[in-house]
Amino acid sequence: MQKHNLNVLIEYDDETFSPKVLMDEPGYRMVLLSMRAWQRVPEHASKGMVTVHVILGHVTVFAGSSPDELFAGEVICIEDGVPHRIEAVEDSALLVLSTGGTGSSMGHSEELDLYQVPRPQLFPLVFKRFDALALGESFVLTADHNPVLLNRELENTRPGQAAWEHLNRGPDRYRIRIRRVAPLHTSDSQVAARPEDLLQEIHNT
Repeated sequence: MQKHNLNVLIEYDDETFSPKVLMDEPGYRMVLLSMRAWQRVPEHASKGMVTVHVILGHVTVFAGSSPDELFAGEVICIEDGVPHRIEAVEDSALLVLSTGGTGSSMGHSEELDLYQVPRPQLFPLVFKRFDALALGESFVLTADHNPVLLNRELENTRPGQAAWEHLNRGPDRYRIRIRRVAPLHTSDSQVAARPEDLLQEIHNT
């Protein structure tokens, strides 16, 4: 089970729309999409049904013969293969659900066992594994204690990029799934983050 506080996860990028993958499993993808006023998601089509739920703000969805105005609390469903685009009228946050496609989260789902890892090597090993994840991918961490300090350090050094899901809370064995929910924040990645490049992060198309 995964729990997310969407109000905390909303994060705007003044250059382009900002997607955060909250869940990515085979046949199901959940993305939090933050958009500044007048930012656009270019026209595209996806495999499977797409549901757009406006959490905050006001957007215009173009899908079909006429546009639809959506405000906070409203939902629209877009059928398989229908071309669509989204324009933000004001600063907005959307929850986008895609069903019927193929998830990518299984690519890095192997476990990282920390039982035999010396403490000086623990943080660098976990950070290296996390930095290798693509958006939406995850791995499972196993340890003999609750790695609270590791969680805190990961958030301090990579704020807003990781989501922790406790699979087993001890007392002798802890298993935590760590998932990348936002891209690595570097100057290079910001330059490369064109709207066309970010479409795959919404629907994994």
